[in-house]
Amino acid sequence: HGEASDILLPNQTERVQKVAVDIGGSLAKVVYLTSGPRSQGGRLHFTAFETDNVENCVAFIRSLLDSSSQASTVPNQDQDQDQGDDSDSQSSGQSGHAPVIMATGGGAHRFRDLLNRELGVEIRVEDEMESLTAGLNFLIREVADEVFTYSEDRPMQFVDATADMFPYLLVNIGSGVSILKVTGEDRFERISGTSLGGGTLWGLLHLLTGVRSFDAMLDMTKSGDNTKVDMMVGDIYGSNYGKIGLKATNIASSMGGVYRKTLDKHFDDADIARSLLYMVSNNIGQIAYLNAQLHGIRRIYFGGYFIRGHPLTMHTLSYAINFWSKGQMSALFLRHEGFLGATGAFFKTERDASRTPDTPALELAPDTAAAAAVEPPRRRRLSSRGRRAKAYSFTENFSIAGAIANEAVGALGMLDREPSLLPLPQLVNTPGRPYQPDTVDLSQQPQQQEYWISAMERNTNGLLDLAESGALPGCESADARQRLSGFVALYLKHLQRLRERPLAYGAMSVRALLGLREQCLHEVGLEDIFAGVKRRETDAALAALPALLRQADAQPSTEARARLLLHNVLAGNMFDWGSTELRGALAAGALDLERARAKIAWRPQFDNTEQFVARVTRGPRFGRAVVFVDNSGADVCLGVLPFARFLLQQGTQVVLAANSRPALNDVTERELAEIVERTGQVDVDLRTALEAGALLVCGTGSSGPCLDLRKLDARLVQQCQSVDLVVIVGMGRAIHSNYHASFSCESLKLAVFKNQMAADAANAQIYDALCMYAPALKSI
Repeated sequence: HGEASDILLPNQTERVQKVAVDIGGSLAKVVYLTSGPRSQGGRLHFTAFETDNVENCVAFIRSLLDSSSQASTVPNQDQDQDQGDDSDSQSSGQSGHAPVIMATGGGAHRFRDLLNRELGVEIRVEDEMESLTAGLNFLIREVADEVFTYSEDRPMQFVDATADMFPYLLVNIGSGVSILKVTGEDRFERISGTSLGGGTLWGLLHLLTGVRSFDAMLDMTKSGDNTKVDMMVGDIYGSNYGKIGLKATNIASSMGGVYRKTLDKHFDDADIARSLLYMVSNNIGQIAYLNAQLHGIRRIYFGGYFIRGHPLTMHTLSYAINFWSKGQMSALFLRHEGFLGATGAFFKTERDASRTPDTPALELAPDTAAAAAVEPPRRRRLSSRGRRAKAYSFTENFSIAGAIANEAVGALGMLDREPSLLPLPQLVNTPGRPYQPDTVDLSQQPQQQEYWISAMERNTNGLLDLAESGALPGCESADARQRLSGFVALYLKHLQRLRERPLAYGAMSVRALLGLREQCLHEVGLEDIFAGVKRRETDAALAALPALLRQADAQPSTEARARLLLHNVLAGNMFDWGSTELRGALAAGALDLERARAKIAWRPQFDNTEQFVARVTRGPRFGRAVVFVDNSGADVCLGVLPFARFLLQQGTQVVLAANSRPALNDVTERELAEIVERTGQVDVDLRTALEAGALLVCGTGSSGPCLDLRKLDARLVQQCQSVDLVVIVGMGRAIHSNYHASFSCESLKLAVFKNQMAADAANAQIYDALCMYAPALKSI
């Protein structure tokens, strides 16, 4: 687990649904799926043990099975009573049946009798090479910032490897090395390998130094100086050998310096360790390059638990690939590099006979309890929900974070299973115009990193003050206060880790920091701390809605009405409890729509309101619009809904897209469905649209204040197929993320710069309005 033990929460009752283990010659890696109160859709966990102590691994799996058996005797209050035809749900442990153990690696055969005897469950052995490639394909597709390059001067440069994935080489470094050529989902062959692998380094270092732990061996290399043991090019030529491209610092002979007469005969263990690490890594790197050349492949992934996120190991492999390819290739690494086999074995299922070779095999039992938990009440026509397909996506959750080894450059989170997430059909994401959801990449900007981490710390500590002052209804109980204090401690510890190691959880961005905050809140059982605030503000806003609609309808022209409604959307967006600058005024009740409107400034570089007004009032009507909404209360009730009503009156169908789970005071799908029902009781136009199915509410699949348009709930994506206007509301969704997003249809971004650093990054002023209309991008 590495660092896992320093950020943990109290044990929670969770059911183990499935376990996979990859037992190699040196290490046994375990991947297992649990479900429980914090992870109704399911959650993947990762851990590892030394194979020499395989009994510890077996005991751990036994404890998982025992805890699962105990948990299954407790009725699940969230369980959907109607299991329908999902008979395969029993095979994954949801009905209290013992989970199947999927096993791979050489040890799956060697220790099969031990596993059968000690665990007493079915052991299903999977092919090792199939598991490795299936695991890698899954991680590339599903886990953000999984793939990266590494060098000492440019550590952890994350790579989007999802486009044109094949072909590639997988160099799996365990005790030995296997090199696989992968040309498709199920098309691969082992083309080479070497017996000089992790076991070689481990064995030689033990013989020469007596050290027993692999982590201790890698730790020794940090202080070692290999030039005291190796023969360098400079030792032979006295300087560079430029004619053939060799520097004086290149290794001419590993361990070759031991026999030089002038060399001190006392050798430090750390120097030996560094020399051997270079020897094994350089050898593997050269063999990998030669195979890539031979087969005309440019992508080379390095996996296996040998690497363990160790900086020097990755740097050496990267140097070898760069050196031999003359800079034309890069070594690609994975944060979950040691868990490829276990992950692939986990997802190995019986495949449908009609399945094509390029269809990803990611079948898991559907979680009907999760589906029931988020179903909006009342009218079915409000939502586009149908029966959930057996397809899932995974999001990494760092609320409980560990590391593959003590010195690993990256951390590992859990993988939360969610309904299938797909890209917005109108999103432009091409090689010539790639989509990047984050407006500012904080990874390489120390000043902005420190600003945002400090801002998050202040904002988080401020939650305790709000609770103490009574500004957070529902947080008055001792239990709620204890959970809130636990959240603050947990999130602040994560922020401190990110201050020390900014790339530990992937590329740092405002979206990532805000998302991590919500994950920590949910993990301690604070699902929606602003629920009381949202109810209070929504009631007040709905009381003011009829007068606001009368004011809009009384405008002298359609253009004036459109202009007023746009201004109201922006004024409503000021009611944002996530803004440190506005939180005090909101807590004191010192902000209303008129005061909010008065704070907003309009600058031409961020405002082309008149262009959109002309388009919406004089141009062809839009057929269907999707509006990604932001906050509850005045934002959605007095801003977004009147604007949606205007579009409906123009003959446009409207899909309102809201968070599927709570985040700050953002409105959720469930809450928005109820709000729309209530507005239909006071406004005939909204009621008519609602009854005719022209107004829909859908969940985005998101649970954060920002938005990745590549990962939307599949049911929302289905409703957006014919959309010809995309509207994005809010600072998190339109400024922190999607500020540069382009679409194949017309779009409108509406937000207010409510943070000074965000304003500075865009050369704006705080409280500047963003009202940016863009025509469809034709040249893609």
